[in-house]
Amino acid sequence: MRKHEDIFSELAAAYSHSSRVVRNILRGWRTKISNASFKQIKKIHFTGICGIAMGSLAGMFRDRGYEVSGSDENMYPPMSSILEDSGIELFYSFKEENLKDTDLVIIGNSISRGNSEAEYVLNNNIPYMSMAQALYRFFLAGKEVISVSGTHGKSTTTALLAHIFETAGMNPSFFVGAFAKNFSSNYKLGRGDIFIIEGDEYDSAFFEKIPKFIFYRPKHLVLTSLEFDHADIFSDLNEISLWFKRLVNLIPSGGNIIYSSDYRSLQNVIADAFCKTCSFGRSGSDFTYSFSAYREELAAMRVDSSYYGSVEIKSPLMGDYNYSNITAAVAAASLLGIEMEEIKNGVESFLGLSRRQEIIYRRENITIYEDFAHHPTSIDSILRSIRERYGSVKIWALYEPGSATGRRNTFQDRLPRSFNNADYVIIKDPVKLEKIPESERIDMVKLTDDIKKIVPFVKNFVHTGEITGYILENINLYENNIIIIMSNSSFGGIYDKIKDAFDSKLDNR
Repeated sequence: MRKHEDIFSELAAAYSHSSRVVRNILRGWRTKISNASFKQIKKIHFTGICGIAMGSLAGMFRDRGYEVSGSDENMYPPMSSILEDSGIELFYSFKEENLKDTDLVIIGNSISRGNSEAEYVLNNNIPYMSMAQALYRFFLAGKEVISVSGTHGKSTTTALLAHIFETAGMNPSFFVGAFAKNFSSNYKLGRGDIFIIEGDEYDSAFFEKIPKFIFYRPKHLVLTSLEFDHADIFSDLNEISLWFKRLVNLIPSGGNIIYSSDYRSLQNVIADAFCKTCSFGRSGSDFTYSFSAYREELAAMRVDSSYYGSVEIKSPLMGDYNYSNITAAVAAASLLGIEMEEIKNGVESFLGLSRRQEIIYRRENITIYEDFAHHPTSIDSILRSIRERYGSVKIWALYEPGSATGRRNTFQDRLPRSFNNADYVIIKDPVKLEKIPESERIDMVKLTDDIKKIVPFVKNFVHTGEITGYILENINLYENNIIIIMSNSSFGGIYDKIKDAFDSKLDNR
């Protein structure tokens, strides 16, 4: 097995054309952990544990037999409950004493300089890593890594690909930023050689301002999409594309890159790849897909490849973007040797992810979906999918601008068009807007006014209680209604509130 330290020299070589800052970060990674003997590490502490990725990684270490603790503020279920049930000691504030007798500290990307634990780590020369570092050093090294990256669809495609490999008897490991229903978990540590991971482009930590996916060293890469996002750390699409090109430059000549031909930006990204590349898309690609019809609760589609053959599939996933995700997984699995019949079985038994087209309530004429949509493309996609699937049903679109980009005016002019398939639009004011520079903040009044030019019924509220009250007062319970709640944040806890409110209203009619 190759030494772990090889990654530093290889990454430095790969980025010989990059900035001195990046090269210094990579050299610093070696320095920060060179004093830590992996065999001597027994106790690991997570600073900022309650994010879904950090919490899942903590569970992985616990499964491997390490003593694990973690600290965070504003911890809440389900992650806090999952961590407690797994035997991980939790601290509900950041304090120096939380780090007592710790051999290694893993610092989340939500932690900034000035955090009491981070300062204690730096001042006392305690070994520390980012989440991405720890994933590679303890879990990915020695595995055949498949990274699924892109602006949209990477969580669904990662989980689907993991399920295909699982049903094919490959016993893979996987790590994804959402709850995979087939596995009842965000991760699995399998006995096989394959590790399938969601490769996030967001930066790793305050001491590593480079994307997480750079550290994963994949042999195979699936690129689902590429658009501008993360306006808090990237200046434009060109900057994001540069990091994707650097990721492509790490794929060995014996690997594979599977990419969406629907994004011209990805064609530029993979142009100089040293490995085999394979495209997927609607037409003119190595793997193409077509949708035929909805049959009861399932979408019927077909994937065609001139070399690997064709497969007809029925899936509970709906919408063109999900057909694209399915095709990406079919292509990746085919290239890596899984037979089409096994792929078909995996796709058709895939149950999806939490917060992705998830029905959280269905009673009489009311259906409520929860979805992670927060980018204009994903908002448009989910609303268009529901309209195509359900026809003339009344669609209530509830949206919270919760992401760092969503709270900015980056998509101020583009967002309104994303709601054109809705009948009613309700926008919740974003939280912590004061943390965004005033000149960059989203203008909620303008957003509401611009949506009204497309959708007549638009409301903007501050509190979730106001939203629930407005919907119950104005909804027609005698016609079919679909409510889609879109946020990558908590939406003020509206999910249980609105379900309870509808139960009460329907019980007392």
